[in-house]
Amino acid sequence: MRYYADADIREMHNHAIRLLADLHDEHGIAVEIDRIDEHHDPITDFPGEVRRLTPEEVYERDLKRNRALNAVIEQAPSEAFKRYGKLDIAGNVAIVDEEGSVQWASTLPGYADGYGPGFESQTAMDFLEDIATSPSNRICVECLHLLDGDENFCPNCGNDLS
Repeated sequence: MRYYADADIREMHNHAIRLLADLHDEHGIAVEIDRIDEHHDPITDFPGEVRRLTPEEVYERDLKRNRALNAVIEQAPSEAFKRYGKLDIAGNVAIVDEEGSVQWASTLPGYADGYGPGFESQTAMDFLEDIATSPSNRICVECLHLLDGDENFCPNCGNDLS
């Protein structure tokens, strides 16, 4: 997991760092931070690598001409990460493969709100919170045999599956 820091809102930035540390500690997921818009406190005691890069360096390395990313996000990276002609990457997260190539990236920063239902998977914070939550809290393991895949909640215990 790669976090493009710093999110504009300090609380969201700190929350993203905590979630990444949890992903590393509890699930053994490699985590890293590219500080492309540094305006919060120094990052200490982080279990992964912290680099300082410019938004242009990140865009060229991770997003531009990335066929894998183009296949899984709705907009082209030039549309998703350039707003009004300016790069807007800070606050987003990406899934990176073993070679360091981005395979997926959020297209709305973690602090994005007001976008309405259906955009949850596109915000950095919603994605991080979802994968940081243990699987038993995301799906009703005891009732799996009752599910056919179309449910929003478990018909047996009522656990929310959306």
